[in-house]
Amino acid sequence: MLVAAASVALFALAWAFALRVWAPFPLEWQEPAMMEHALRLWAGEGLYVRPSIDFAPFPYPPLFYGVGGVMMGVLGESLAALRSVSVLGVLLVLGALLASLRGAKSSIAGLAACGWFAATYGWTGFWLDVARVDSLALGFGAVGFALVLRAEARCAADGPGTRAAALAFGGGVASALAVLTKQTQLGLAVALAMALFARARTRRAGAAYFAALLGCLLPSVLFLEARSDGLFLWTTVDLLRGSPFHGPAILGYWTESVWVMGLPLALGVCALVSPAGRPWSPCLWGGALALLVTGWLGRAHEGGFDNTLLPTALGSAFAVGAALRVILSSDDRRVAPMAAVGVVAAMAMVIQDPRPAIPTAAERSAHAAAAAQVAQLQKQGEVWQPISAMPATARGYAHKMAIVDLAKSQEVEAAQRFLSDFTSALTAKRFAAIILDGPPRQLWGDLGSLIEANYEPAGSLPAEGPGGAVSELKPRTGAGVVPRLVLLPR
Repeated sequence: MLVAAASVALFALAWAFALRVWAPFPLEWQEPAMMEHALRLWAGEGLYVRPSIDFAPFPYPPLFYGVGGVMMGVLGESLAALRSVSVLGVLLVLGALLASLRGAKSSIAGLAACGWFAATYGWTGFWLDVARVDSLALGFGAVGFALVLRAEARCAADGPGTRAAALAFGGGVASALAVLTKQTQLGLAVALAMALFARARTRRAGAAYFAALLGCLLPSVLFLEARSDGLFLWTTVDLLRGSPFHGPAILGYWTESVWVMGLPLALGVCALVSPAGRPWSPCLWGGALALLVTGWLGRAHEGGFDNTLLPTALGSAFAVGAALRVILSSDDRRVAPMAAVGVVAAMAMVIQDPRPAIPTAAERSAHAAAAAQVAQLQKQGEVWQPISAMPATARGYAHKMAIVDLAKSQEVEAAQRFLSDFTSALTAKRFAAIILDGPPRQLWGDLGSLIEANYEPAGSLPAEGPGGAVSELKPRTGAGVVPRLVLLPR
């Protein structure tokens, strides 16, 4: 029953991936800008530069863009290439969960952990396969987590030795790659280092882990700082420092979102009372707690999107697998079946039907019509598409999310400089057309007034025909932000 439930969840995940990855239009509104970042990196253009109307960088480290560029070299310049990187990240997560739980009974526990993680696909907003940094960062983080757990187990069995140190060193490298993909993974890395240093028998492994982590991160950061004239840390740290917290989400995360942690907690209690119960691993529960806190901080940060729940899903999956391994290895014929039924019931409660997240034929038709419209506009000159560039290979110039990050930061001087650049471009009517998500004054505040002073609405995207619009371009993940309104110079 447990194996069957996990298999169903994994099949549903694979089925959704197969139907979503190759969609020619954005599944999430920042995907085209992520592709533009990757193309800039591989073209040798500066990635971490002062924000301007020509380009405003997202506040992420560069590893996803680098791997995405390699994948585009294999699959061509497409969103599918970048989504394939995210699928690779998911495979790393599943492999790490299985590798951290080996043995006859442990294999079932590992499969159950993978099934539980797959079941949270909808709960985390159908985010795992979009062209964003999250899944690759999660994959590297999971590999680092799994290697540290193996090192800890090796220390428990054989004492501090070379093999345990080697496993921990590999974990440190993987954790560094995770941080270089998304900086929020630093919380897990710090927690794992502290857990290894907490006990005498794992301190040698802790030293190896920390040496690898620091040895990878420090040179990388110094190189990126030097290459960007000091703008790398400004973009990835300083720009985010002043962002406010979203009050309702600070408590709402615990009362509404994190109920999913009830399963590993219940299984943990069962593991303690089972005959095979043993003390919990400091690395396991320290890492799981760090992922839980990471999810909370991300959610509370301006009430972040559902991708902020991905660390929570990963932490719960590791905890579920570890607790099940203890329970299934016991000879208690009451606790093990009850735990298996509980896991299956929890999967049934959390899993969501992926079909609403699958792109439709009507949406493909709408994208083709909209892309044809944009192509006609581009014949007249530059087109600013701050919502999502279309087609995805087109240059979108400054993306709205990058502008929002700058506007809510405490980097006043940079924001004023960008506003001056923005004002000059609009008053000079530099763009032949602008494509927005709706009325400028309503959705863009003061900048909207400036847009309306120089540009006027001139149609919708896709264009309305005799029977109305072809279909609305509807993103399947994240914010429901779509390109709708075409504006032309007054």
